[in-house]
Amino acid sequence: MNARVAWLTEHAEDQAAVLAHTLGLAIVTAPPDHGYYLQQEPDGLTLHHATAAATDNGLRLDFLGNQQQRRAAGGRQSLLAKAFGLHRHPPCSVIDTTCGMGRDSLMLATLGCPVRSLERHPALYALLADARARAEQADSRPDWLARWAAPIFADAQTWLDENAQTFTPDAIYIDPMFAGGRRKAQPQKALAWLSEIAGADTDAAELLACATQHARRRVVVKQHHRSAPLAPPDNQIVGKAVRFDIYLKAPAQG
Repeated sequence: MNARVAWLTEHAEDQAAVLAHTLGLAIVTAPPDHGYYLQQEPDGLTLHHATAAATDNGLRLDFLGNQQQRRAAGGRQSLLAKAFGLHRHPPCSVIDTTCGMGRDSLMLATLGCPVRSLERHPALYALLADARARAEQADSRPDWLARWAAPIFADAQTWLDENAQTFTPDAIYIDPMFAGGRRKAQPQKALAWLSEIAGADTDAAELLACATQHARRRVVVKQHHRSAPLAPPDNQIVGKAVRFDIYLKAPAQG
């Protein structure tokens, strides 16, 4: 069962409350006794746990920090880049169907790919949208902003089916969340909180089937390196902690 997330705001009719209502999040005017809550702070929208220590600063997404620059330093030789063929071929258009904290979408955009990101959990979407909005307002706008469109609040299967006639990406990316932690490389708090509020993606196999219908060239699925594939892949890029399963599409005839 997914953990409850509320939106803390002093005014029930301010901009935050309007967004919370749109996303289906409960609005509270005082910190709750349990669960999680979002709060707009001077440095950006922040996710807090009601029972966390007073010294805990919560979780805030930042697309301009040094950590993102270090990840981008791997460039086209990173496992993610190889999974999309970027070490050998030009950038491709990508739909990230399970954007989560946005790190892989940002990495792909940094590598030159036009990226559209979907996120169906309202709290994660709110954090993503806030972090990207702050990047847009930065004194020095990063060049990846032109390639990474604003995140979309939507269920991936529904969005792909509804937009099939107007947008066909070269590649579709799936990074499903499974029950229990699976990648120790991510910050422990971020991974644990993400898992608790979003829950397991029990429809990952159905999303893969849908994605293979809509991608022009390939579907890439990120997995724990020891987990069973959602379906037999055409190729794999295997690292110490994660594995990318690659499903290739046959070139269109005619």
